[in-house]
Amino acid sequence: MCYNLAESLHGLLRRSPKVPRKMAAPALRLIVDGDSNKVYRKGDRVTGRLILVVEEEQQIESLKVVFAGNCITKTSRPFHVNGCDSSPSRREYEEKIRLFNQEQEFLSQSTLPPKKYTWTFEFTFPELTEPRYKRLAHGVNYLKEPHALPPTFQLKTNAPGGAAQISYFIQARLTHDGSQEVKRCRVVLRYHPTPQVDLSRQAKCTSAVLYGQTWKPSKGAKEDSQKAVSKVFSKVARPAINAPRIVPSILYPELVAPGQHIPLSLSLRNTRDAVNEARGECTIDSLSVTISTYSTSMCGHSLTQPEDVVSKHVTCIARTNMNKTLKFGESASLTSNFRLIDDVECVPTFKTYTITRRYVLSISIGMKYSNEHFTIRSSTPLEILPRVPRSMLPPPVDDDEDIEPLPLYAPREPSKEFAPDYEEIFALSRITSSSSSSSNRLAPTYSRSSSFMSNMSGASTPSTAASTPASEIEEPLYDRPMQVAT
Repeated sequence: MCYNLAESLHGLLRRSPKVPRKMAAPALRLIVDGDSNKVYRKGDRVTGRLILVVEEEQQIESLKVVFAGNCITKTSRPFHVNGCDSSPSRREYEEKIRLFNQEQEFLSQSTLPPKKYTWTFEFTFPELTEPRYKRLAHGVNYLKEPHALPPTFQLKTNAPGGAAQISYFIQARLTHDGSQEVKRCRVVLRYHPTPQVDLSRQAKCTSAVLYGQTWKPSKGAKEDSQKAVSKVFSKVARPAINAPRIVPSILYPELVAPGQHIPLSLSLRNTRDAVNEARGECTIDSLSVTISTYSTSMCGHSLTQPEDVVSKHVTCIARTNMNKTLKFGESASLTSNFRLIDDVECVPTFKTYTITRRYVLSISIGMKYSNEHFTIRSSTPLEILPRVPRSMLPPPVDDDEDIEPLPLYAPREPSKEFAPDYEEIFALSRITSSSSSSSNRLAPTYSRSSSFMSNMSGASTPSTAASTPASEIEEPLYDRPMQVAT
C-alpha cells in the first residue's frame, strides 16, 4: 500500500507543469571620469564608461546614455470649497522643463550572450538652454528664450510640498525586449556658470546721489551752530552762515563676486556752501548693512500660475557709537574688509524659465549734526557673479616693484683679524700685599706679549686700558684649620 502511494505521488509530480525560472537581471553601472566633487563649467567635457554585466543571454531592445539638465518646480494650493480657504485638501502643481538633452545609443534590438560589456561616452556642456516658449507661457519675470545655463540649485519653499530644483546628470537606460520596464542608473553633476564679464580683484563702484533724502537742521540747531562758528570767527571777517542743506551720496558696487571686497563710501555735500567755508561737518553714529535674498519659483499653469517667493535677510554689518567725523565735501569709507563667504548660500544671481534668484543691498547710516540725528537709507539691487576659479584670477599687483631681492648667499674667505686671546689678556695672578698680611689677592694684568694689545698700542709698552679696580674684586676665602692655643 505504501508502494502504491509513493508511485501515485511520483506520477503527480511528473504531470505537474514546470514553473519557469526567473532570469538573472543584468548589472548596469555608470562611471564618470574625474573627481566626483568636480564643478563643471561651460564647454567642459564629461567622459566616462558604461558597464553591462550579462549572466544569461538577454534580448535588449535599447541601451543608451542620456546627458541632460532639468528645471523642476513643485507647489500646492488649498481648494476653495464654498468660499472657505481653510479646507484641508490641497491641489498640487508641478512643472518639469528639460533645459537640454543629449543622447548616445549603444544597442538597439540586440541579443547579448553572457559577458561583461564596456562602452565609453563623451558629452560637452552646452552654452545655452534649448527650450523656447511663447509670450504668454510664463510670467513677465521669467525667461522664454534660450539663455545661459543656470547653476545647480535646490530650495524648499514655504508652501507644503513646494520645491525648486535645477540639476544636471548622466543617466544610463536599459530596456528589455518585450518589456516596458526600464532599468536606470544615474550620476548627478555639479554645474556652475562662468562669469560673463572681466573680473578684477576690486569691485567697480557706482555713485548714487540721494536727492530724496536731502536734510537740513531745525531752527534751534541753526542758532547753536551760528554761536559756535561766531566764537571761531570772532576776530576775523566771517561769511554769512546759513543752515546747511545736506545732500548725501553713496558709493556702492552693482556687481560683486565671492571673495571680492565690497567697498561702501559716503559723502555729504552742503548745497548752500559748496566749498565748505564754514567748515561744517557731521558725525557718523551707526551703520547697518543687510543683504536680502529673494528666490521665486513658478509652476506654469495656463490659468493660475502659482508662484512661491522665499525671502531671507542677513545683517552683515551692525555698528553703533562710531563717532566718525565727516566734513562736507569729503568722502568716508564705511567698510574695510567686507567680503561674501563662498558657501552653498552664495548662489549667483540667475533667471531661468520658472526659477529666479536675486539680491538686494540695504544700507542704513545714522548721522548726527549738532544735537540733531537723521538717518540715510539706501536699497539697491546687487548682482552676485559666479565665483571665479583660481586659474582665471589675475595675478596680484605688487606695489613695491622697485624693491630689489636680497642677493644669494655666497661663501667668502675668513677675515685675517682673529679674536683676541682672553686668557693672555686677562691673566689671573696672585699679588702679594705690601702689608705683612699673608692673604693673597687676585688682580687682572695685561700681558705685554698679547698680539691684540700690541696692535692697539703700536709698541711693546704695557697698555693703559681700563681694568677692574682691585677694590671691586672679591677676595677668595680659604678654609684654614683651627689652631688651638697652647
